[in-house]
Amino acid sequence: MTKLLDNASDPKVLITRSDGIATITLNRSSESNPISWSLGTELLHALDALEDDKSVSSVVLTGAGRVFCSGAKLGEVVKPEGVNPEEQYYGFRDIVRVVSRIRNYELPVICALNGGAVGGGAALAIACDLIVSSESGYCFFPFGRVGASAADMGCAYLLPRLIGMTQARRLLYTGGRVEAQEGKALGLFLDVVPDDKLLAESYRLARQIQESAPRHALTATKQVLLRGETTEFETCLTYERYLQSYFLNGDEHKRLLLSFLAAKSESKKK
Repeated sequence: MTKLLDNASDPKVLITRSDGIATITLNRSSESNPISWSLGTELLHALDALEDDKSVSSVVLTGAGRVFCSGAKLGEVVKPEGVNPEEQYYGFRDIVRVVSRIRNYELPVICALNGGAVGGGAALAIACDLIVSSESGYCFFPFGRVGASAADMGCAYLLPRLIGMTQARRLLYTGGRVEAQEGKALGLFLDVVPDDKLLAESYRLARQIQESAPRHALTATKQVLLRGETTEFETCLTYERYLQSYFLNGDEHKRLLLSFLAAKSESKKK
């Protein structure tokens, strides 16, 4: 288990690695894993460290304890008397960078939603490529209830693309809460599993991803999908063509193709 930052005696973020799958765990279960000013910095360090580790093929993001992330830390990020504007600016800058980093990350990121994802915590969850929710998992968008805009940390961009504009408007306008099964029905969550099976199922999905393609091919697929959200069809098609031409001339493609053909030939003999 890796502590981040290295000089932190009580890190807010932990990393574990196992068979090519890395887990980033928000490590403040006693406080319901809030978003503090320093959380953004620690998450960025964690993401950087794993992206540079060529043995890692995918990342699982989860929270310690029974809550994924409870949103802005009361008394630090938000407080009735207000906060220092400069401190707020740089604190928000780092946590918003995390959302952008996850979206544009080289590796697929799976959110193992182990409980509530509230406010900014919901934004962290929906920034991930896929969400596997426990039965007690939910996303809650209560920004307006504390006089804030629900257009926060990418929610206004990401949520309509995941569940459609009408449902996104409903949730953001009403400060809605999406329980596990509703989240699956809306397409927000890939699956809902028993609480005690959450990590096992998230790792199973990560292994399926790992076994589907080499790391660099997965990276290309993710980047093309991201461009497909905002790029017109012909441009995306051309981008795909150039990438595919590169991959189909690589040594790894040739090796895997020979292996596939040999297995197919062997299967026909049986």
